[in-house]
Amino acid sequence: MNILITGASGLVGSALTARLSHAGHHVTAVCRRPIECQAAGIQWLAGDMAHLSDAADWYAMLDGIDVVVNAVGIFRQHGTQTFANLHTDAPRALFEACVTCGVTRVVQVSALGASPTAVTEYWRSKGAADASLQTQPLDWVIVQPSLVYADEGVSSKLFRSLAALPFLVAPAQAGPVQPIHLDDLTELLFNVCTTDAANHLIIKAVGPRALAWSDYLAALREGMGMPRTAHLCVPRALMAGLAHLAGKLPGSLLNPASLYMLAAGSVADAGPIIALVGPMREPKNFAHPTLRADAVLAAWHPLIRTALVLLWLGTALVSVLSPQTSMALLAEAKVPADWMPVALYAGIALDTALGLATLLRPRRRLWRAQWMLVMAYTGIITAVMPAWWLHPFGPVLKNLPILVFLGLLDQLETDPPQTR
Repeated sequence: MNILITGASGLVGSALTARLSHAGHHVTAVCRRPIECQAAGIQWLAGDMAHLSDAADWYAMLDGIDVVVNAVGIFRQHGTQTFANLHTDAPRALFEACVTCGVTRVVQVSALGASPTAVTEYWRSKGAADASLQTQPLDWVIVQPSLVYADEGVSSKLFRSLAALPFLVAPAQAGPVQPIHLDDLTELLFNVCTTDAANHLIIKAVGPRALAWSDYLAALREGMGMPRTAHLCVPRALMAGLAHLAGKLPGSLLNPASLYMLAAGSVADAGPIIALVGPMREPKNFAHPTLRADAVLAAWHPLIRTALVLLWLGTALVSVLSPQTSMALLAEAKVPADWMPVALYAGIALDTALGLATLLRPRRRLWRAQWMLVMAYTGIITAVMPAWWLHPFGPVLKNLPILVFLGLLDQLETDPPQTR
């Protein structure tokens, strides 16, 4: 069969493209930035759904195509990559073009909870496309996945990092979830693409069982081979505030809309999908021990950054509130009296700048600059105040773990690409 897949470089689209190609089907894979791929039976085409909102835009791509799978989806809008453009307008045009070009079947990958009258714009945009497809004289299937787990998935990496924390943190308003493994979802899509067993159906693609949010995290933790731990419930008001703040960060998966969707839950009867694909993977078998180290690093990385922010800003604040103590230390370090006020306020400014940079603009150069600064402080103290190494509170010894943390952050950091 000749099958066209939109969003072919995404999580679901790429998995389905590989599955269909491996089974001997010819796949036309459409995405914004086609990847270099020599796999047999895959033809990559460049196509930005934001600019394919007219049926005529699709005619050339649909020549000779038997089945179309629309797997395009975004969770955050950016520029022309909007819910309206990608989830509604372009799919409507594609469905109309399929009628004109005689495409046999259309499979729409939607979302559980999608409806033209839903509360969130994400759900509404998906639901509008679903409704449009149902009016077309086509053989169609609408697949509405719940949470999709994949080792390489962005959301799955986030959830594994949450599962690796000392406590399983769950919002008080979180509803039940019924996650499905990407392999099971891919097998479902493969079946509805290549057989006529399902037609004019809306399939709620959920996993084998519904779980409380904290129980899902516990299942991921169990899969990674980590011991059980306590659950920590985040109050509604605090979670709403965090969602509001996180929503302003680029690429954040947490925002008021996603929190609302989490509260609404994502569960359904698994019977129809089990009838199509057979027994599915249990959530406790999603993750595996080889993912543990990455999850732990991902969990503790932001905590280390936060600790460094508090270290630098706290040091600056203490110097502002208690300048006499700082002056006494400068005197013990044999700084000339005339230079002490300058050294004090320069230190306050430097500590403040490093704290804000750590919070707002983490960079590999920043970690290395802090590493060298802490080394310089340690060297000066060793030279002029060696007795501080023997202080019972260990103020200088504490520099050693700080240096280790800075070295770890340096190795974990990926600087943005340089433009010329």
